[in-house]
Amino acid sequence: MIKFQHTTLILLLLMSLVNLQNTVAQGYNLDLVLHWKPSSSYNGKDNLGLSLVIKNNGPKDFLLSEWDLFFNSMYPVHDATTSDYAIKDLRGNLFKISFTKNLRKNDSIQIDYTTKYPISGVSTLPNGFYLLNKADKKTFVGLNNVTYDPIKLSEEDNRAFLEKLYAKNTTFDKSAKPILIFPTPKYLKELDGKFYINRILNVYGIESDYTVFSRELNRLFVSHSTSSKKEADILLIPNPSLSKEAYNLTISKKNITIEYATSTGLFYALQSLKSLHKGLEDKSSLPCVEVRDVPRYGYRGFMLDIARNYRDKAVVLKYLDLMAENKLNVLHFHFIEDEAWRIEIPGLPELTEVGAVRSPLYHLGQSLQPAYGSGVDQAKRFLTRDDFIEILKYAQERHIQVVPEIETPGHSRAAIKAMESRYHKYMKAGNKQAAEEYLLHDFEDVSEYNTAQNFGDNVLNPALPSVYRFLDKVLAEFKNMYAEAGVPFEKVSLGGDEVPPGVWEKSPKIKALMQKEGLASVYDVWTYYISKINDLCINKGLKLAGWEEIGMVNKGSGMVANEEMPNKQNMQLDVWNNIIGGGQDDLVYRLANAGYPTVLISASNTYFDMMWDTTFEEPGLNWATYADLYHSYSLFPEDYFANIHTYYRGEKLDKSYINKLERITEKGRSNFLGIKGGVFAETLIGDANLDYLAFPRFYVLAERAWSPRRAYESEATYNKNKFDKDYISFAHRVGTVELPSIADSISFRLPRVGLKMENGILRGKAEYGDFPVYYTTDGTIPSLKSKRFDLKNGIAVASGQNIKVAVVDDKERIGPLSWIVIP
Repeated sequence: MIKFQHTTLILLLLMSLVNLQNTVAQGYNLDLVLHWKPSSSYNGKDNLGLSLVIKNNGPKDFLLSEWDLFFNSMYPVHDATTSDYAIKDLRGNLFKISFTKNLRKNDSIQIDYTTKYPISGVSTLPNGFYLLNKADKKTFVGLNNVTYDPIKLSEEDNRAFLEKLYAKNTTFDKSAKPILIFPTPKYLKELDGKFYINRILNVYGIESDYTVFSRELNRLFVSHSTSSKKEADILLIPNPSLSKEAYNLTISKKNITIEYATSTGLFYALQSLKSLHKGLEDKSSLPCVEVRDVPRYGYRGFMLDIARNYRDKAVVLKYLDLMAENKLNVLHFHFIEDEAWRIEIPGLPELTEVGAVRSPLYHLGQSLQPAYGSGVDQAKRFLTRDDFIEILKYAQERHIQVVPEIETPGHSRAAIKAMESRYHKYMKAGNKQAAEEYLLHDFEDVSEYNTAQNFGDNVLNPALPSVYRFLDKVLAEFKNMYAEAGVPFEKVSLGGDEVPPGVWEKSPKIKALMQKEGLASVYDVWTYYISKINDLCINKGLKLAGWEEIGMVNKGSGMVANEEMPNKQNMQLDVWNNIIGGGQDDLVYRLANAGYPTVLISASNTYFDMMWDTTFEEPGLNWATYADLYHSYSLFPEDYFANIHTYYRGEKLDKSYINKLERITEKGRSNFLGIKGGVFAETLIGDANLDYLAFPRFYVLAERAWSPRRAYESEATYNKNKFDKDYISFAHRVGTVELPSIADSISFRLPRVGLKMENGILRGKAEYGDFPVYYTTDGTIPSLKSKRFDLKNGIAVASGQNIKVAVVDDKERIGPLSWIVIP
């Protein structure tokens, strides 16, 4: 039986691909072993054959025909029926196998199946296996003895991949001017001399409002306040001519002077001081510099999804700290999805009692179906009201706005199922009014549709007044939480993405609404709904944020910018679709040009849940891109086409295609609010997985959002040499300063090593940083006890050796594995 050769993270991922909890039903002590493998002719193209082998290692026969086997698969599995078993798609990413035969002891059964899309990597393997008894439909057994065969590259393809990586990595093996402050300030001039800080520093100008500043300052310096400017080592000088987030910083031999207009500018000046100090070997002094700084964009965001796979409050707070240190100012908080509702709403307890629980007993109506490997884990996971209030206060101290996302009208399955449970509870009690008060779907609606996540029952019905009562109730409770936290509630995202064709077409209530409002088609129902929720936000003094579709309309031949949307300036469109060659490359520019305030969250660059590279062992998805650090860095937010030829696949788009795409106008540029990155959580089994996918790509987001536009960020002036030079400085700062500074708290991705054979010498070069590289010659996994790889001169190798190479840090974490068999 083949098993994976694991690096540290991949081992953790594979352990978590099975059930999160091995719960065995009373009276059943199973010894079933599951093994997954691709077919011998699997090629990821015209042959997508896969197999799951179940073996009975127990001392007795097992009556398999009395049980159904359930599992999750990221990609849809095709229904199939044989004489021994039948596979059925239960929607979402849940699938069922029913059996007609039993398993004798030491006997096995092989289930052959195919998926709609090729398996891209470790994150798209099936997981969450459990058995449910057919007779009582209440007894279930989690299965955690699961092994997997990898989908392996041929030695020839693997060698080509590593040689290409080596060539790319060596391209950046050049010296470059160091980045002293990160993210790069708008203006920085180095001066002669040093300012010594290994003493008690007198600070002039600290006011009572700046207690957070004082606390942060004392983590960097030993200081106390003074009322004398002459005695001051640090002078804080208000300058009302500066913008809200701007600051001026001057470090001379005598003192440090900070000019600012608001506490936000003062806070960012301190982050720059901390950043400058962090990069120094000698911590006793600071170099003399003059800095004039202001962010490129007013919106610098990070989207964190805790719905599909839960992250607790501690993780949220940790990421708020990381955002603040890197001068990001908006947390787009994604905690509501088809697969879970993760926040307590007073008066609607069902949202967390039902919507925050996944269970094999979901058919009883008191939970959601297992998803993303949850298996038999029935834990209720959500943020309490107090948790959220604490998060709001914590974010405000760090000058970060929290924008909650309440997914509507699609991606609302958790809310729909929770309110359906509420409906049945009150109907059983004979209270029809209460039952229907917050109902979100029409029981008579028999519309047929399928979403990107394979659901057909996840869209709210805009014809129901109860939908708007529900939203009004939820927004009122959020307003109360913000008020209790002492934080202004200014903006909310109401989703708006991925509502598929077919919705509402067979709903009697939608038909009645269309007749009443004079709507010609269900396409008009969409714009009706968006206008309604925008008005709802306006009446509550809120800006409406949402995904790109809320500013679009389908007039019968696909979605286009809705030029006629009223009150569009109250709307913020979060535009993700700029997939190269996908036909929507220019969408963010078209919507900005049409008058919509827009934020770019580039699926091709700053969707951090995308795989780092094409190797099977990398976690994440690949539907939008593969994004290594260089590819992520290649994003030019306002001139996306300037360097499109440098993207990861290497091929150039036809010039006639690029020329047809719309460029941003000056009007559009005035509507371009900024950028953000994010991590959707389908593949985030654990906290370490989140860290691995986000870092160090997170630093690209910080640099692009804060630092000024470079001269080469234009089709007319693009210069690859200058771009690469900046990338070298960026990668060096990230690898030698930023990543080591977070090593104790963040399980970031270590770089992969490219390899190339040259005259009997194996040469290697890592993607970024100066991390130590180790190797073995017997096929075992490198460790700190292995031989150190000589990156300067390479290593001598012999024919037949199976060499494995990886970065290993001082915490014994092992980076992505590079392997080569010497011919």
